[in-house]
Amino acid sequence: MERYTQPLSDDHTLEVYNHDQLIFSENGHWLTPLFAFERFLETYTGEKDCLSAHDTAAGKAAALLMARFGVKRAHINLISELAIEYYRQHGIMFSYEKRIGRLQCKTEELLSEMDDQEQMYRLLRKRAKLVRGVSVHVEHLSFSYPDHPPILDDLSFHLEEGERLLIQGDNGMGKTTLLALLMGKLKPTTGTILIGEEEVSHLEKRTIGYIKQQQQEQQFPVSAREVVAMACDSSLSREEQQWEIDTALRRTKIEHLAERNFFTLSGGERQKVSLSRTLCQKAKLLLLDEPTSFLDAKSRTTLVEVLQSLTIGEMPTIIIVTHDKALEKDLGWPTLLLGGI
Repeated sequence: MERYTQPLSDDHTLEVYNHDQLIFSENGHWLTPLFAFERFLETYTGEKDCLSAHDTAAGKAAALLMARFGVKRAHINLISELAIEYYRQHGIMFSYEKRIGRLQCKTEELLSEMDDQEQMYRLLRKRAKLVRGVSVHVEHLSFSYPDHPPILDDLSFHLEEGERLLIQGDNGMGKTTLLALLMGKLKPTTGTILIGEEEVSHLEKRTIGYIKQQQQEQQFPVSAREVVAMACDSSLSREEQQWEIDTALRRTKIEHLAERNFFTLSGGERQKVSLSRTLCQKAKLLLLDEPTSFLDAKSRTTLVEVLQSLTIGEMPTIIIVTHDKALEKDLGWPTLLLGGI
């Protein structure tokens, strides 16, 4: 008998082996142990060429997570037909002790009609409350400068935690003004903005990460790495900060630019450094102003990949304003139109 198929110890609901070596165990309900295993894998450096899991129960959700985390074999005490189907589709060897039609839980019901793996994973993280983002509620927002016509007039929209929104409009439609209002740099003429349950002026530091349009500025000697490092949480150890910086640079594919002077970089390169800085900040709300400006095709692809990765993994709330109409197709996000475009 393979070790992973042997009975679980009394205080474990999930055990994961690599071949016959136990590398992870956890006690918990629902999908909590599997998400703990995901966090374990982020820092685990041992072998994982033959991951085998023993779980107390598995529906489609557990099967999806195991497949995503690289599990090749699974033994389940109580398994659903949906899990069996998913294991078979993804080439995972499985055995079980008891088989039922469907687990009696809301998650199994929600996933039963879904096929998109990324969206299923996103749903599971939301139900597990593994969402970094904050809600955004904009109600009847208007803004104008004294003795000028309104730039924004009676605008309302709502985003829940971890949602994303693309705001499109031609130049002069108030896109950048809206970002300034969300950040508290301008005050509404009328209407309200709540980030989470707070007014913008009461937000905790580091809640909002902002990536502005890249423009030429006065130069001074600061490296790309130093720009990213400015956003690191100072309460982390030096080693933890270094890891966060390196990870942010790697995700945007600019490790090779780390020691270059930020102000000698091209507009597209500086845009990616700014994105790395925001990743390092771990902001709950990301605001991006024309992020594709100055980007070549390769850099644009990297930007889209990073944004999609964020919406599936960390799930901050993200708002992008742009007049780039192709970005809606690239991202596939809900879109709000300002003005007549």
